Amino acid sequence: MISGKTFGHLLAGFWLSLATAGGATAELRESLSFESNALGREMKYSLFLPDDTAGQLPVLYLLHGLGGNERDWQKLGRIEGTMDRLLATGAVPPFAIVMPDAGNSWYVNSEAHGAYEDAILDDLLPYIESHHSLGTTRAIAGLSMGGYGALRLAFRHPARFEMTGALSAAIFPDLTRREDVSEQQVRFFKGAFGTPFDVPMFNRQNFFADIPALTGAASKPAIFVTVGDDDGFGLYEGNVALYLALKRAGIPIEFRMTDGNHTWRLWREEIENVLLYYGQILRAKTE
Repeated sequence: MISGKTFGHLLAGFWLSLATAGGATAELRESLSFESNALGREMKYSLFLPDDTAGQLPVLYLLHGLGGNERDWQKLGRIEGTMDRLLATGAVPPFAIVMPDAGNSWYVNSEAHGAYEDAILDDLLPYIESHHSLGTTRAIAGLSMGGYGALRLAFRHPARFEMTGALSAAIFPDLTRREDVSEQQVRFFKGAFGTPFDVPMFNRQNFFADIPALTGAASKPAIFVTVGDDDGFGLYEGNVALYLALKRAGIPIEFRMTDGNHTWRLWREEIENVLLYYGQILRAKTE
């Protein structure tokens, strides 16, 4: 009888043999860096490249959450193994994944952390596309703080992204008073929206006000949002509020509330659905 552990090794070898059939293999390059003009310092990123690197591949920019870095999606999210399996079975077409390090910036320009919105849009994207010879067909997704960042960047710059995805995104509707947000959440903001926390500044940075402009945009990113029904921070409330706001505005959204908490166990499962969704979009573009 084959043990569960032995079977797991055999299965891993099976997927590897499929992925390596024909020569080149997929590659993960961790903790690369380049000089960001917006930050005035180096910015780190990790890069997943599929074995099929013919032509200028599409890219998914995959953002980490609070306290994370450019290696989270590999160390904790096991993104390389998931992509290897999806590519080996043909479930997704080849595309690259870029995982930048943005500290606790919330992916906005701030005095506390630096100009991370500019660093991603004006520095990272063109650097990746030129230095690694990748295409300008892009998606952006992330978890928790990264989900907030992915939605915000895509809503404010809809022509730049084909798709945006958010897993357990830290979404909060615009605030009317300081008491609308908890002390715990203010600590999680890490000064990105002012110290002390500045309600008007937060509302200016928030993306609910961008929905009317998104409605009239010539091109809109496809939107995929998923959140756990047992999220320990209650983030399902903000996610549902976004879903309803987009539905009222007539903007299509794929929305999932799944069984789970604010954990990597959930995100390892749900990132597969985000990858599959992006794959569908890419295939639709070529048909």
